[in-house]
Amino acid sequence: MNANALAPKLLVSLTAATLLGTASKAMAETTTETLVLQNIPQQFELDATLEAVNQSTVSAQTSGAVQSVLFDVNDRVEKGALLLEIDNTQQQAALAQAKANLAQALAQNEDAQVLLKRNQRLFRQGTLSQGELDSTSARAKSSAAAVEAARAGVRQAREQLAYTQVRAPYSGIVRARHIEAGELVAPGTPLMTGLSLDRLRAVADAPQRLAQKYHSPQQIQIRVNGTLIEPTKVTRYPYADNQLHSVRIRAELPANTQQLIPGSWAKMLITTGERQAITVPKTAIIQRSELSAVYINDNGTSKLRQVRTGNRYQDRVEVLSGLNAGDTIFVDGYDTLARLKSAKQSSEQLAKQQQ
Repeated sequence: MNANALAPKLLVSLTAATLLGTASKAMAETTTETLVLQNIPQQFELDATLEAVNQSTVSAQTSGAVQSVLFDVNDRVEKGALLLEIDNTQQQAALAQAKANLAQALAQNEDAQVLLKRNQRLFRQGTLSQGELDSTSARAKSSAAAVEAARAGVRQAREQLAYTQVRAPYSGIVRARHIEAGELVAPGTPLMTGLSLDRLRAVADAPQRLAQKYHSPQQIQIRVNGTLIEPTKVTRYPYADNQLHSVRIRAELPANTQQLIPGSWAKMLITTGERQAITVPKTAIIQRSELSAVYINDNGTSKLRQVRTGNRYQDRVEVLSGLNAGDTIFVDGYDTLARLKSAKQSSEQLAKQQQ
């Protein structure tokens, strides 16, 4: 064959070999990890619900017609903010009467105390009998007690007047409004329902066999949207549910935890000990719909192997099946996939050029 005809083919072959060698070198430079058995926490995962620590219904503590409603559903309110006003005509009149009763009691008590001092002086002079002195002393004590009763009446009247201005017990959101302006309310009538987003807790029902293994708050973690949160306080109920026969566990989350919504789902992780397992970096997992896989290094060749994953531990994922101790995997699965695709495209282009 003519040497000039062989030259282009030889050049293509040399170029293909060079590109394939470059791809192999790039794969060799990819970070790998040889798997070993590790001690990991023995954890059980329970479905939990987030709820507000402070959620309540504010009720009327006095009677009257609702004069104005200042907040509506979904409005944010600050602690101490005025929610609504009740007509205070009756309460103002009651306070005025209580003040008048106090003034009358003070005047009567002053007269009784002056009379007591005078009769004590007359008794010492011998011009007043013991019986008259005792009667005067009793009236003085009675008038002093009447003053205290009148002062208590004033305090009660002022408190009833303060109840006509209903204020928020904590900062939060109004969930429901149970009254309208103009309605007549009495003590105990529901007015507004609200909750606070500042403090949340996760609540889960644990099987009895699992609840018996709980001994300290350090065993509990809450996972929300892939983030692990350490609770500040954990309460295990001292009794089981009559129907479900489960034990409720309640874990309070740190204050002002961002992007958490009451009523949403969470996971409660309960650690009961340690066990040996194989874990891989989270970056090594390639997710395709419901399937998970990793790239292993089989004598210098990259092979995709399907795996079944379990719990996550910070930046690592437990592998339940598909891998063994001693296997070598590529740490960055998607980077490995991109490198293989690039090498494949280069090979296809070279094949076309050879044709």
